Amino acid sequence: MDACRLVLVLGLLAAAAPLAAADLAPDFYKESCPDAEKIVAGVIEKKMKDDPGTAAGLLRLLFHDCFANGCDASILIDPLSNQSSEKEAGPNISVRGYDIIDEAKKELEAKCPNTVSCADIISLATRDSVKLAGGPDYAVPTGRRDSLVSNREESDDNLPGPDIPVPQVTADFVKAGFTAEEMVLLLAGGHSIGKVRCIFIEPDASPMEAGYHASISKLCDGPNRDTGFVNMDQSNPNVVDNSFFANAIAEKMPLTLDRLLAIDEKTGPLLKDMLNKPKEDFASAFGKAMEKLTVLKAITGKDGEVRKLCNEFNNPMSSDGPSVIRISSVDPEDLDGLAAGNKQQQVSSTVSQGHKDAQPEAAGGKADGNAEKPHKKASGKHKLRSD
Repeated sequence: MDACRLVLVLGLLAAAAPLAAADLAPDFYKESCPDAEKIVAGVIEKKMKDDPGTAAGLLRLLFHDCFANGCDASILIDPLSNQSSEKEAGPNISVRGYDIIDEAKKELEAKCPNTVSCADIISLATRDSVKLAGGPDYAVPTGRRDSLVSNREESDDNLPGPDIPVPQVTADFVKAGFTAEEMVLLLAGGHSIGKVRCIFIEPDASPMEAGYHASISKLCDGPNRDTGFVNMDQSNPNVVDNSFFANAIAEKMPLTLDRLLAIDEKTGPLLKDMLNKPKEDFASAFGKAMEKLTVLKAITGKDGEVRKLCNEFNNPMSSDGPSVIRISSVDPEDLDGLAAGNKQQQVSSTVSQGHKDAQPEAAGGKADGNAEKPHKKASGKHKLRSD
């Protein structure tokens, strides 16, 4: 499978993966760090005031972490000079929000050293940002542990492109333990916010409303093809709501898959049914689907570790054998900014106004403010371990 595939907000899993919540608890840090969730919430509140698109970036970060090999913070590990990591996989080059997780971790380490995992921070931070963006305040049990492995190929191989057939997407979500309805809910919530880069929009790949098609063509043709961005939701691009259903049914969504969902014989009726339900019903159902997502293959108990720094293992494994050569087409300047959130200045467009925005972003996958570049797959299993 081509490693330079572009990724959706929600991805596929290569094989069936159980949801792991047995050792997670809502009061896990009650004794060890009672202010843990308050500290994370404070960081997110400040970030959301500075940048309302923070929720879109964190949603994508969560999805890409969980769908590669479980919600284990493996996406946060920095690559080394001779070892690859998930962070430099093609689908993850434009992921942002690393700096937010690092800031929360720094404050938590000052208050409760060696206690709160980076995996828990990702889930809590995403929940808090979704709530501040108008979404539900869903439950996030804690007690996750951080991974000891970050393998670039997990992301390169397991995260799909935007034009994958709806039946295949549905089948893989079912394998992972999600129903077709939960899949639609997760896509709907995630794709109600953020931006998508013009180069990822294929107006003729599935039916698109004529006026919307004309607007997309006007904004994305010519030089803007490589640099322009379009809001996923024209009306409220930073608000998590149920706008997805009306937009998808009206053929006014930029991503091909979203429009296909509305006309598929199995998912189409789900969208129409959800369209007619109150907003409160969607919020509740989306929240429950997110609760289920955040415990996907979580590491708990004595497995894994609690990292001191989110971007590196506590005890990186030294190499006793031949050096592992990383084969990568990532530009050096891209890697330089990974730990800092990989923020780039890009030209942004919206369908309705076509204005410029210096910091575009999105819920995830292709709907994101930064470009995903063609990327070669690394050869062999390049793992970073801490034993």
